[in-house]
Amino acid sequence: MLNAPTAPALPDELDRILRRMRLPYLRKAAPDVLATARAQRWDPAELLKVLLHEEVVGRDAATRRLHRKNANFPTGKTFSSWRPEKSSIPNPPRTP
Repeated sequence: MLNAPTAPALPDELDRILRRMRLPYLRKAAPDVLATARAQRWDPAELLKVLLHEEVVGRDAATRRLHRKNANFPTGKTFSSWRPEKSSIPNPPRTP
């Protein structure tokens, strides 16, 4: 089995800056993206675009998780488990 080469760790100063700026998703993606950018000789603007995109995607996912948690949706319920005879919701009146 071939092991993919691991990207070098971020320099300590850059890691501290990213932590202080609270950019966790950018910090997580940075080593791999920086290694790819170096190997493929990316334009600096492309590098920034990719890193910032990672941060935006990560924040959006975290926001969705938080909203779902705060919504307090019942868990484990499905439409197949619905039992109309046990429901407290009245049936609509029938029209002739």
